[in-house]
Amino acid sequence: MGLVYVINASDYDPISFGDNYLYHQYDKISSFLLKNYGRDYQEILAKPVLNNGMVNWHANHDMQLSRIGDLNQDTQLQIKKSYWELKNRLDKDIDDLEYSSLPEKKKWGAMLRQVFDDSNNMILSDGDFWCLLWGWKFKNKTENYLAPEFLNPDPIIIETPEPEETSELEEIVEEHEPVSIQEVENEEIQTPIDIVSDTSISKVKRNNFWYKLKRFFRNFVYRYWGLLFFILLVLFIFCLVQKCNRVDCPEIQELNEQLDALNQEINERCK
Repeated sequence: MGLVYVINASDYDPISFGDNYLYHQYDKISSFLLKNYGRDYQEILAKPVLNNGMVNWHANHDMQLSRIGDLNQDTQLQIKKSYWELKNRLDKDIDDLEYSSLPEKKKWGAMLRQVFDDSNNMILSDGDFWCLLWGWKFKNKTENYLAPEFLNPDPIIIETPEPEETSELEEIVEEHEPVSIQEVENEEIQTPIDIVSDTSISKVKRNNFWYKLKRFFRNFVYRYWGLLFFILLVLFIFCLVQKCNRVDCPEIQELNEQLDALNQEINERCK
């Protein structure tokens, strides 16, 4: 792998994932892409290597690459179309992983969602070959933006290996091994009618109201959890102050009245 780009690590904040940084998962992510999509997808991600405060990015290329914003408009359009076609293709599988009932698949979905976040992807290219910088908060959404009318609705051009007969998610045996997107839950071969029916049901399910509502709230909490926490903290402090400033207490008043009655009765008997 050749050195294609260098950045100063102090210029960007690394993205955390679990108890570690996201870029530390390169080998694991690379194996996942190779196993499920083939070598072309694996080579999309540049490999980060930290050295004396600098991040050296390596890819299957022998020459230095430029940021896509430094290229001419026609070249930018061509590379962005390829990037967004690949990203949209992967987003469908990432959705399946995120909404899986298996914790390990959910973890993979969350990891890949951050890896292929267009806000934190930096596209490098020489006009022909291109790859991605990832794992840091590049805040690069504007540079990567592609108007919808330029996006090719046809399937992505990158060739992938022939899929197996079924398209269900594979059960995960060990956590350290990359998960495969192919899973065979039964050995029966589906007929064309069954496949069309399953596809239709899946599309209806994803487009229903509750699916969209659930995804909206999930994204809202993920983006604005800090604001929600601050609001809860303010409400807690407000309630605490209100309780501390409360002067009239029904229990105290009742006890005082009972004490006054007893004192009055004692005084009457002692006369």
